[in-house]
Amino acid sequence: MDLKVSWERMNGVLIASPAGRVDGVSSAAFREALVSEVPADERALLLDLRDLSYMSSAGLSVLLVLAKRFRGSGKAMGMCGLPAAIAAVVTLSGFDKIIPVYETRDAALETMSLPEDADPAQQPAEAPAAAPDEETDSNRKRSGPRRWSFKMHSN
Repeated sequence: MDLKVSWERMNGVLIASPAGRVDGVSSAAFREALVSEVPADERALLLDLRDLSYMSSAGLSVLLVLAKRFRGSGKAMGMCGLPAAIAAVVTLSGFDKIIPVYETRDAALETMSLPEDADPAQQPAEAPAAAPDEETDSNRKRSGPRRWSFKMHSN
C-alpha cells in the first residue's frame, strides 16, 4: 500500500492524516511529505494516525524531527487516533513523553486549539519540565527502567 498524507486545518491547527505504512522504504517519502509541507512558522500540528497500518523505527525518527520543530512557547504538536500496534510502539519507545498522544481528534483539538487571531507571543509560557531524574514529589522515588533519549545527528 502506498503512503498518502492528506491535510486540513481546524481551529488553527494543521492536521496531517497519513494513510498506509511507514517503513524503511516509505519513511523518506513520509519525512518529505510532513517536513516539507509544514510551514516553518506553523504553530500547531496534529498527526491523525488512524489510517496508518504500520510504523517502523524509521517513522519514529520522522516524528522526532517534527517534535524538535514544535518545541517552545506558542507551539504545539500532538498525535491522535493511534491504532493499537502503533500506540504500543510509541509507548514502548517513550515517544508519548515527547509528543502528547490524544485518544481522539476532538480531544487533541480542544487542548491544542488557539483562536485564529491569537498572537503566540501573548500566550502564557509553559512551565519548564522537570529533569527526568529530578523528583517532583519528595515522597516519590524513581522506579523502573530509565528512558533513553534519541538524538538525530547530521553527517
